[in-house]
Amino acid sequence: MRIGVVADTHVGESLDALPDWVRIALDGSDLILHAGDLSDGSVIPDLEQIAPVVAVRGDHDLADAPRLPSRAIVQVGGRRIGLIHGKRRATDALVVVAHAAAGRRLRWDAGRGAAMARAFRRHHVDVVVFGHWHEAMVATVDDVLVFSPGAVCPWGTLEDGRAPRAGAGGVADRLVRRYRRQLGAEAMRPSVGRLTLDRTRVRAEVITRP
Repeated sequence: MRIGVVADTHVGESLDALPDWVRIALDGSDLILHAGDLSDGSVIPDLEQIAPVVAVRGDHDLADAPRLPSRAIVQVGGRRIGLIHGKRRATDALVVVAHAAAGRRLRWDAGRGAAMARAFRRHHVDVVVFGHWHEAMVATVDDVLVFSPGAVCPWGTLEDGRAPRAGAGGVADRLVRRYRRQLGAEAMRPSVGRLTLDRTRVRAEVITRP
């Protein structure tokens, strides 16, 4: 079984429509998981042309986006997959400010993976899928596969170098932009993912834009 994994499309907010390369990358999927920040509701019917979709809400979903749950558990192919956007308000701010102060990439991925696994600790999942951070990640935490496909729109509201907002919002925009630059060009490439399930294992793959 092949499961397409998508996060942070930001359609209607930063992108006008779901890019064609996403449809091509997900073609042949039996199911698609969207880990939040659609940002508008057009993304789901577009993806449903490829396969059934399970989606959760993000922190950038617009007013006309469908009312989605904050998390979901999908049972498929004999596995349990937890789906969540991954925003943690206080932690997000601390991470961005710490990177800005350090002026370099800090290694904190292990803590992020552990936090995503903890979100489903009581549900005994085999896989946790998340988004929000706009950076791909594949890790194993206490026998749970933790997977982020990266982002379809990795720069989000700062896509294409648009100007930061005015006031306090602009300060936050500049800090986030600095943080994402510190991730490096490879991490900021648009991407989606795929989970391949067979009888013995689950394999996670990141698919970057051609």
